[in-house]
Amino acid sequence: MMESATHAASSHLVVDHESGHVLISKAADEPRAIASLTKIAAVLVALEWSGAEGVALTTLLPVPPGAISGGANPLGLQAGDEVSLETAFFAAMMASDNTSTHAFAEWIGSRLDRKGAPGSGVDRFVERMNRLAVRIGMSATRFVTPHGLEDSQGNAGVSTASDVGRLSLAALDHPELLRFASGKEREVGFLRKGKTVTARLVNTNELAGSRGIDGLKTGTTRRAGPCLVVSASRDLAVGGVVRPRRLVVVLLDAEDRFREAVLLLNQGWPACEAWVATGGVPGNQCLRKEGN
Repeated sequence: MMESATHAASSHLVVDHESGHVLISKAADEPRAIASLTKIAAVLVALEWSGAEGVALTTLLPVPPGAISGGANPLGLQAGDEVSLETAFFAAMMASDNTSTHAFAEWIGSRLDRKGAPGSGVDRFVERMNRLAVRIGMSATRFVTPHGLEDSQGNAGVSTASDVGRLSLAALDHPELLRFASGKEREVGFLRKGKTVTARLVNTNELAGSRGIDGLKTGTTRRAGPCLVVSASRDLAVGGVVRPRRLVVVLLDAEDRFREAVLLLNQGWPACEAWVATGGVPGNQCLRKEGN
C-alpha cells in the first residue's frame, strides 16, 4: 500500500472494489464527520429492507412535516406530497436531498420492529443503519441522522475514510444501488394533491460520466468539509489478460475534492495494475471482512 502525502484532503484512500485491498491511504482511520456520505448507508438500508419485504420501489410514501426542516430539498417537496421510493433514492444519491431521505427513513422506520429501538420511525431507521455498520465492519462509525446533518442536539455522526470505504464496497455490491448515483441528470415526478409535478435532478458529483466514473456520492457540512466518494471502472491488462476492475476513492475534508479524486485515480490505476501483476494478494489493510 502507498502512503500518500501529496493531497490536501484531511483523509483519503483508494481501494480495489473486488478484493478490498487498499492501494493508497492517508489518515484513513482518523475519526471525522462525513456529511451526506451518510446517505449511502441510508439508501442501502432502504434497498435491503424493500427487497426483503417485497415492497416495490414504485410504492408512494407521504412527505411528513418533519422532513421540511432545512437542508437540501431540490424537488421543492411540501408536507403532504407523495414521492415514490425510487424517486426518493434518486434524489438522495444524485442531488443529496435531505427531505426525501428523511421521508423514506421515517416511512420505513415506522414499519420496522420496535423491539430494542424505541423512538420515532427515523430513530429506528438510524438504528438499522448502525446495525449495517456493525455487520460490514465499520467499527469506528456511528450514525445519528439518516442524511448526515447534525441531530437536534447538535451531534454529528462520525466515521473514517476506511469505514466509508467499507460502506462503499457494500453499496456497490448491491445490484441496484449504483443506478441511483450514476446519472448526470434525471427527470422525476411526484404527486401534489393528486397531480404529477415533474422536476429535474442534477448530480452533485461533477465527475459522473467521465473517466469511467459512475458514482458515488458527495457531501458537505461546515463540520465535515467537502467530502466525496468516487467509483470508477476500466479494463486492466496484466500478463496478457484483460479484466474489468473497479476502484473506489474516498476523500474527507477535501477543499478541491473533484480535482483530488482525479489525481488519486491517476495514481490508483497504475498502483492497482502493479499490485495485480505481483499476485493481487490483499494486504493487512483489507476493507472486506473475511467471507464477504
